[in-house]
Amino acid sequence: MVEIILLSGGIDSVTLLYLKQREGAQLHALFADYGQRAAAEEWRAARYHANLLAVPLTRLDLAQVGETFRAGQTQRLHVPLPHRNLVALALGLSYAAQIGAQHIHLALNRNDVTAYPSASGLFLDRFNAMARSLGDFAVETPLLALDKTQVIQQALALGLDLSLTYSCLLGYPKACGHCPQCVQRREALRAAGASE
Repeated sequence: MVEIILLSGGIDSVTLLYLKQREGAQLHALFADYGQRAAAEEWRAARYHANLLAVPLTRLDLAQVGETFRAGQTQRLHVPLPHRNLVALALGLSYAAQIGAQHIHLALNRNDVTAYPSASGLFLDRFNAMARSLGDFAVETPLLALDKTQVIQQALALGLDLSLTYSCLLGYPKACGHCPQCVQRREALRAAGASE
């Protein structure tokens, strides 16, 4: 049975891709381009790892949706689409129905749960209830018990080259090192005793 993984190209989703592949899961990865600044670099990283593991990867092009949302913003936010997990999971659920998958994997870690509403336990419980009302579907978050440092430790144990993942919000070919994602990544790498 095919299992879907939402793959952003960042440390968490790439680590989850390798963990599930090691478990022998038959995976299909989905990448959502919702007009985020880093879409091109995230896609590059996601494509690299999916190709390396021979996991089919589908790109969902929502860039115009992101641009439409961004048009109403007074400043250009890094992430133009509010509640993006809701959108990504809904599309993942639809795609799962199309290809006969039942499991949709989302790479949230423990730090994400309080960071934004569409990563909260309440949201995940209610989305899962809605998914079950449509069929035998489940959203799974295998990394949820781990913090970012522990995810990095898992990645290192799997032999991942973390320099081939992408986390920067600004989307430059070389990560800026100053945005919230870069800072969180650097601190977690340091805590895990790792470097890029």
